Amino acid sequence: MVYSISYDLRKPDRNYEDLYKGIQSFGYWWHQTGSNWIIATNKNCAEIRDYLKQFIDANDKLFVVALQKNWAAVGFSQNEYNWMKSLPEAIWNN
Repeated sequence: MVYSISYDLRKPDRNYEDLYKGIQSFGYWWHQTGSNWIIATNKNCAEIRDYLKQFIDANDKLFVVALQKNWAAVGFSQNEYNWMKSLPEAIWNN
C-alpha cells in the first residue's frame, strides 16, 4: 500500500532526524513537502503509526492515511510526478 504521513512537531529546537530515518526505513519513500512524506509498505496505518511514535514527543501530532492510485497534484517537478507514477500496480493494490 501507499501511505501519506504528515506530522506537526511542537518543539522547533528538537532534532527529529530519528523520525526522518524511521520514515525512510520503510524503504520506498518520498519527502513530498515540509511535513509530509509518501511511503510504500506492506504495513497498515496503525503499524506505521505505532512504529513512528517512538520518534516523536507526546505533544506532537502524527497522521497516517492510505492513498489510492487516483491522485492529482500541481507544482511538483517531473521527477516527483515520475516517482508516484513509477509505483508498481502491486503496491497500490496490496
